[in-house]
Formats: sequence, C-alpha cells, structure tokens
Amino acid sequence: MPTTGEKSQGSRLGAHPTSLATPARQRVRGMTLVEIFVALCVIALISTSLISASVLTRRLTEVAVYQSSVAAIMQGYLEQIKNMPYDMLPISPPASTSMSTGTYASSNTLATQKDDVTADPLILSPLPVLTVGSLTPPTVPTTVYDNVKVFDVNRAADLSIHIWVWIEDKTPGGFGTATQQAKALTIVYMWQIRDGTITRSYTGVIKNIRSLVPTY
Repeated sequence: MPTTGEKSQGSRLGAHPTSLATPARQRVRGMTLVEIFVALCVIALISTSLISASVLTRRLTEVAVYQSSVAAIMQGYLEQIKNMPYDMLPISPPASTSMSTGTYASSNTLATQKDDVTADPLILSPLPVLTVGSLTPPTVPTTVYDNVKVFDVNRAADLSIHIWVWIEDKTPGGFGTATQQAKALTIVYMWQIRDGTITRSYTGVIKNIRSLVPTY
C-alpha cells in the first residue's frame, strides 16, 4: 500500500503530465497569378529572341552557301574561256548590233560547257561594257544578251544566274606583235535566290586579260 508520500508524488505527476513540444507549422507561400504571368512573359521573350537569332543565322549561312556556289560557277566559266584558243575568242559586236537576228548567237558564241559532256554556251553582249554600279537589280538591262543559267544548290532549280559577257580587243592600234595582242574579258552577273516569299538579288563582276602568247 502506497505511503502518503507516494500518493503525494503520484498526485503531482498526474497534475503535470509529460507533453511533447510540437514545432510550429511553417507557412508555404505559393506563386500568385501575377508572378506566373510575368514568368511566362519572360520565357516567351527569351524564346522569341532565340528563335529570331536561329532564323537569322540560318539565313546568313544559306546566303553564304549560295555565294560560294556562284563564285565557283563563275570561276569555272572564266577558266574555260581562258583555256580556249586565242582565235576562238570573238570580239563583242558594236552597240548598234541587233541581237534579234538569227545569226547573232552563232556569230558571238563562247563554247563553254556545264560538264564534260553537256554544252552550255555563253553568248557575248554588244559593247559598251556595263558596270555593276549601273545595274538596278533585279531588272535585266535591255542592251545585253541575257544568258540565264539555272542550278541546283539546296533545292531543285533554286539558283538562277544572269550572265553578261564582253570581250574587247586591247591590242595597241588594233594589231601588233604576238606579245602585244590581247583581249579583255569581262563577265558581269546577277543572281537571285528565294528567301521565303522574297526574291533577293545580288551582282558581281570578274575580269581577265587574255594574250595571244599566254604569259598572263
């Protein structure tokens, strides 16, 4: 039987039961609609900038590919003409020559080729020689014989080149010794590519001197 002291102790224990301290709950704060909207706007702006940069990079890369292709094509024509016999290089007709006659093309033809088996001749334009600065792309001048060449680069027939060729006699006095006889070759070209719904035009020129004795 418990003693009085034990009852007193038990009473005290009962009066003060042991309790476990529970930590206070922390409030978790969510994002408001305004904050979500602002975040979406920021993401949209960043995405738009990245897409625009990607499109611009692709466009510049595509133009560079076409520029390289055009340069290689024109250099190919130039090398073919340089390697022709001197006597096979006709002089461009004077400015008053009509290009509509049936004999014009046959009398002013350069027998260039697209490949080893495909003929791809260039027809000379009447003098005078045009400069790139006088052109207004994409308009083709009426005073030239327009050699239109179409090539496949990225897609079928996606590159169109307008080529105008002149050969001038640069021999002093019209005639001289073998080392003095020379002809000046000028090729002016304009090329076009499709950029979506827009057609973009570019121009260029290459020149060379061909002598009877191939010293330069």
